[in-house]
Amino acid sequence: MIAFDRGSFKDPSGRVFYQNGRVFRTMSADAQRAFESAHAAGLIGSLVNDQLLIESELVPAPDELAGRAGKFVLEQRRIPLVTYAYEWSFEMLRDAALVTLRILERSLSDGFILKDATSFNILFDGTAPKLVDVPSLEPYREGQIWDGYSQFCRCFLFPLFVSAYRDLDVQPLLRGTLGEVPVADASRLLRPRDALKPGVLRDVFLQARLERGFAMSAGTVKSAAGARGYPKAALVSSVRRLLKIVGHLPGPSTESTWSRYQSECGYSDHDRESKLEAVEAMLAAGRPSRVIDLGCNTGEYSEAARAGGAEVVALDMDSRAIDRLYRRNAQLASLSPLVANLLNPTPALGWELAERKSLLERIRTDAFLALALIHHLRIAGGIPLSSIVALLFEIAPEGLVEWVDKDDAMVRSMLALRPDVYPDYTWASFESMVRDHGEIVTVRSTHEGRRRLCHVRARPGPHGRGAERKEPA
Repeated sequence: MIAFDRGSFKDPSGRVFYQNGRVFRTMSADAQRAFESAHAAGLIGSLVNDQLLIESELVPAPDELAGRAGKFVLEQRRIPLVTYAYEWSFEMLRDAALVTLRILERSLSDGFILKDATSFNILFDGTAPKLVDVPSLEPYREGQIWDGYSQFCRCFLFPLFVSAYRDLDVQPLLRGTLGEVPVADASRLLRPRDALKPGVLRDVFLQARLERGFAMSAGTVKSAAGARGYPKAALVSSVRRLLKIVGHLPGPSTESTWSRYQSECGYSDHDRESKLEAVEAMLAAGRPSRVIDLGCNTGEYSEAARAGGAEVVALDMDSRAIDRLYRRNAQLASLSPLVANLLNPTPALGWELAERKSLLERIRTDAFLALALIHHLRIAGGIPLSSIVALLFEIAPEGLVEWVDKDDAMVRSMLALRPDVYPDYTWASFESMVRDHGEIVTVRSTHEGRRRLCHVRARPGPHGRGAERKEPA
């Protein structure tokens, strides 16, 4: 059965659909001709070989598409986890921008151009950003300008500038604007003295001035460039200028509390080793193929799970911590980092709330790690313990939970700042709530008994949460 992706309706060149777990795109006649031409020129093969483009090939269209597509469709390898720009750390966004520019530079040298430059055309294949929107490649016409320039600025350059020069995490801003920072907002967020920094004056302040004055609308710029012709050498030079600017941007300068957590949390070597052994034992018992590390911090246990053979989703609300994990694990297909907050997870967004799927729709896995997490959700977040336990079993049917008693130093410091209005936060309540869904397989005590590492498992069948797992997006 064919299922069209509800978020791909905007592109007339090719709509995404799924069949038997495989991913396809319909291809307009123009898009198919462009793909065949780029393939014959060697561009497609070189981009795939250099890890810039997801594997893509023309295959016969399914019979069910008769009358709705041509004779061929494009098949692409399925990405394990779809994430969006508002779930990427600074370094992830920077690398996605660099991949976009490198593809454009390579395309121009082979007689093609990347007609648009939205961040949604890039997906992370583990920790490797790759172009998936193959129909955005089209033959270059002599004298044309790059139509995707302003889109590249809104999706990549402006948020990178704001993050680098104002030391801000831009994920909330990108989420609120569906992945783009308008030039007017960028010009207000940046300071006048930032104009001295590479690209800011030309790409932000001058562009904002032109937009405010309507002196050079997009149509005017395009027609003027078309009348005079825009030399290809100038276009290539502009792309290389942007590559240099993006590549040399400083990252956010302030290190967060959580990015330093592993070095400052006060774990003894014995407790740290016990935690690692508990992770390895849970993975060895269930042999999950996909694991999510909820609140992964800088990823010590995510990396242990990956070393054990699992594909790992590493989720944390702290973008600086994710940056550290991401940089240590470049070009890995089996590790998918993302910036997200379980207390405020990414919702479904866009037209009819269908263009972009919610976080919880996309992170269903075989097993979870919830280490040093639930006391933060309960005490700092105010989420009832029963809801936390239920959510864990909705994400995966099995996992490792770290229980932290109220007499632990971390919980005592949290309760010192607020009244203790958490009567459900007890070991007995936690045991009972887990058993409402399944069982506690093993318990391993650490921190002189103040913490417990609990391997939990849902009951199979219609009454267990494990039966509600969904295929990842």
